[in-house]
Amino acid sequence: MKKEDIKKAIEQDEKWDSGELGQEESYVERVEFDQAIEEAINQSARLRPISIRMEEELINDLKTIAEHHNLGYQPLIRQLLKRFVVSEKKILKQRAQAMEIKGPEDKRIEDNDEFADQVAKEA
Repeated sequence: MKKEDIKKAIEQDEKWDSGELGQEESYVERVEFDQAIEEAINQSARLRPISIRMEEELINDLKTIAEHHNLGYQPLIRQLLKRFVVSEKKILKQRAQAMEIKGPEDKRIEDNDEFADQVAKEA
């Protein structure tokens, strides 16, 4: 490849990255999104739509943060919830291990607490 071809390719890449190329509406085609396709995507990703009520200010803040990270706000919320769950599971596992070390007389949760057992196994 010649130097001028390389330079031209780099310039073209920069134009795509900046949006100078590829963002004209005349080249955009609207595609109907079939409900069956959405359900298939959700099943394959093991996603289930939920409804949650949140303060408008919180939603706006999440949208701003998501935009900063080049994400949609719903994927950001999903990431935040995953981080929280992972962290909480670690804490619960540590507490369960600490209770095992102290012995049964010092346990603060019931032996048959399914949630604590499940968390200890998963973490």
